[in-house]
Amino acid sequence: MFKDLVKLQAATFLAAALLVCFSGVFSKASADASCARSCHIIEPYVESVRDITLLAYAHAEAGLSCMDCHEQTEETQVYEQKIWDRGEYDDPLPAREYDSDFCFRCHDSYETLADKTKDFLEKYDKNPHDSHLEEPDCYECHRVHKPSNFICAGCHTANWQERLPQGWTAE
Repeated sequence: MFKDLVKLQAATFLAAALLVCFSGVFSKASADASCARSCHIIEPYVESVRDITLLAYAHAEAGLSCMDCHEQTEETQVYEQKIWDRGEYDDPLPAREYDSDFCFRCHDSYETLADKTKDFLEKYDKNPHDSHLEEPDCYECHRVHKPSNFICAGCHTANWQERLPQGWTAE
């Protein structure tokens, strides 16, 4: 029982250290690749914050940290430390698929987004936030740490790759 208590205390300490590491990793001023290598397999995610074509960069520029989207309970942190210690983690980490309500905590609603992207009609002949697809979850198109995917290209043929802004793909 004493060994279990010591292990729990050690895991809690490590989880707290991981939280400290995570809380500073995604702020542009304190992004530190050595912390990424020692705390988690997150170096590619740290690098994505520096890529101006990705949403991770835009979110960091808006003042968000990783913990604003990757909220972690102490229980989750302890679990992640255990799988890290055992080498049982996925590499790359699985993509998170947040439903739209999660995104609308900051981005309001589809109506607001359709209004903000109305100039896309002139530029791309489509407003992806005002489409016949009704209201797909944001993650179906938007990626944060890698290029986003223009799902309209699946049916609407055009020379999308040349027309889309950097940070987008049409697969």
